[in-house]
Amino acid sequence: MTRGISRGVLALIIVVILIILVALGYYLTLPAPTTPTTPTGTSPTGTTPTETTTTKRERMSFSIATGTTGGVWYPLGGAIAGVITKYVPDTEATAEVTTAAGDNLRLLVSGKAGMAFCYDYHIVLLNQGKLSIVSNKSEPARLFLALYEQPLHVVTYEGSGINSIYDLKGKRVSTGPPASGTEEQALYVLSALGIDPNKDIVREKLSPADSGEALKDGKLDAFFWSGAVPTSSIVDLATTPGFKIKFIPISGEIADKIIQKYPAVFHKTKIPKGAYPGLEEDVETIGITAVIAVMKDFPEDRLYEIAKAIFGHLDELAAAWKKATQLTPEKAYMQASEEARKYIHPGAERFFKEMGVIKG
Repeated sequence: MTRGISRGVLALIIVVILIILVALGYYLTLPAPTTPTTPTGTSPTGTTPTETTTTKRERMSFSIATGTTGGVWYPLGGAIAGVITKYVPDTEATAEVTTAAGDNLRLLVSGKAGMAFCYDYHIVLLNQGKLSIVSNKSEPARLFLALYEQPLHVVTYEGSGINSIYDLKGKRVSTGPPASGTEEQALYVLSALGIDPNKDIVREKLSPADSGEALKDGKLDAFFWSGAVPTSSIVDLATTPGFKIKFIPISGEIADKIIQKYPAVFHKTKIPKGAYPGLEEDVETIGITAVIAVMKDFPEDRLYEIAKAIFGHLDELAAAWKKATQLTPEKAYMQASEEARKYIHPGAERFFKEMGVIKG
């Protein structure tokens, strides 16, 4: 009896175990439980993917090294800064008062300014390591925009006996304010022609306005001036009753000799007739071009956007510089010397290609 019950119980236990194993096997074949899914296009917080995955670009602030408050560069730089801040997202620019182009370039190279007004030849000389007033080594400055040409004026008066640059020997001559672009260029010219500014002329260092007054007062025989046409102080001099000015040409072999020695600096140009009262013929001379420079590491996309903003709002620059509306993409590239154009910044190059100025 006891043996029979034991066998029955054992059989029952085996059956129960088999049932449990079968049930467990079925359970293991079921798919794993899932959590509720979030509708496509939103996150659990309800924001779109672009709101959670897109990172806003870094805000950029920089200064533009310009010039003195009485010149063209400072108000023009201020207007450009205003356009940049107003129309280029995440970008703020301010105009900084400086003394001259040399000061601007020192600020640019040191990283204290993001843009700098200067001359096209400065970019070339910086890259060649030949602009010692700024740096004794090669600096990767780049061309952004060429603004306007500056012919070199050599002004005297009728009856002075001065008809060429060589006639300046022994005369009282102003080579421009100290450390100015005018002084720099005047010294280049005199050096190329073998004229020692400290021995062969009686040298003064005056502004164009002061030079004009000295010329009228008989205290000066001639002066150099590098500036846009027309320059107001020379207009005033030309309209002085009983006083007739005369422009000394830099042409022919004289111009060739200067350009041969300083090919990265000068190009041939002219002061057009009618530019000044009483000027009835073009005056052949040499010149340079005022430009805006940046360094090589200025963000390419940002500079491209800045170029588009500037040319899209030239009317807003006209209050500071009347000729702003005459600036075209072609002029902003082609006015720079061929040597300077070799150092065009990729962001500017992209813009000029888009405008059809640079082919290929």
